[in-house]
Amino acid sequence: MTRLFRNFIRVRTRSQSELVLFPAMEGNKVSPSAVQESNNGNVSWCFQPFFIWMRLLGIELYHKCFRFSKFINVYGILLLLMCEWASVDFIAIKFWKISFPFTQQQSTNNALNVSMSTTLSWNARIDTLNHFCFIAIVFPTFFHMAHHKWLRLWNVMETFDFAYCKLNHDKLRRILLIGFFPILAEIGIIIYNLLVKIPDFANETSYRKFVTATAYFAKIVPISALVLYCSVVWLSSLFYEEIRLDIERTYKVNQENIRRWKCSLVLAGEVVDRINDTFGLILLISITHFFVEFIARSFYLVNSISTTNRPDCITLVSMSSEVLFLWFIAYSPAKIHHRAIQVGKSLRKIDSVDNNLQNQVSLLALGIVQNLPKISALGHFDVSLHLIPQLIGTTLAYLFILYQFHASERND
Repeated sequence: MTRLFRNFIRVRTRSQSELVLFPAMEGNKVSPSAVQESNNGNVSWCFQPFFIWMRLLGIELYHKCFRFSKFINVYGILLLLMCEWASVDFIAIKFWKISFPFTQQQSTNNALNVSMSTTLSWNARIDTLNHFCFIAIVFPTFFHMAHHKWLRLWNVMETFDFAYCKLNHDKLRRILLIGFFPILAEIGIIIYNLLVKIPDFANETSYRKFVTATAYFAKIVPISALVLYCSVVWLSSLFYEEIRLDIERTYKVNQENIRRWKCSLVLAGEVVDRINDTFGLILLISITHFFVEFIARSFYLVNSISTTNRPDCITLVSMSSEVLFLWFIAYSPAKIHHRAIQVGKSLRKIDSVDNNLQNQVSLLALGIVQNLPKISALGHFDVSLHLIPQLIGTTLAYLFILYQFHASERND
């Protein structure tokens, strides 16, 4: 399979007159020249809004057609250093504040007053440390990935789109624009939290105000990295869908068709492998962050209801947004897995008179079923919909333990 992929790349890099591996076909197939006729006939055009957004955050993802890549890199390094410093300064001050008791008059929210309980105090420390690790690890990892591993992943994706399939790029771009919803939701939550803290900023210095705001907004970059991951995984699932459509539209099986399917499946599998290599560490840290944060916020919410008889609205909105976002992070890999299975089923439906061709198709279908594509977090666990019930079960278990400790402190 690796040799087929290398041969495919070699054929693609020849002149246009020699590129005959995937000729123009009916339906979902077009020749490479037809793809180049339109500016919106490629995946780069679909991802263009996200490329522009990432440039504002100091990360260049598309170096081919942008003149100021070096300037963006310098700007990104400065922004990274500033956000890292603000996060370190912010967590140090917050740990210092948590370590000292507050009187009831100084506390703005009795439901979340950490001085009332050691359990609340330690929960606040873990929540703050979890937030810091999410930014301090994912931000530089994403910045490094954008300059190294991302380029290899993007080249393979462009190769598949250029030489094999013709997606509905207008529809794909509209779908990818939905990915900005988690980013906008996170920005809204950050602005709300800063507005709530405005009365506490009255006696703070300008430097402290700047550090606090920067530390809050630094979370936008890791969230944007996860949105990019979801977009890439969703696109790779469409690649498998295109392969399935090609198989079902082929009326006569021959050696050329089988060779094309093998090359396309190798390319699609290469995309999945590059995704695992590129986003593995980001997924490991991010999913762990969501688990810990959901447990901490659930305890805040339960404590708020038991103390004030009403839930904290912003905590409830934040938790709902995180669950929805985590669900889509896990749903996209499940879509790849499902569509790869559909490709295997389509191959099994082929009935050829030639026994040699039939055996090749059967072996190809067997290879797909035995090596279904999976997205994993550095190999520690697979990213799938099983994470959602695990999140609920883990949260309920830890929430019960935390509330038992908190109740025992109240009785004492």
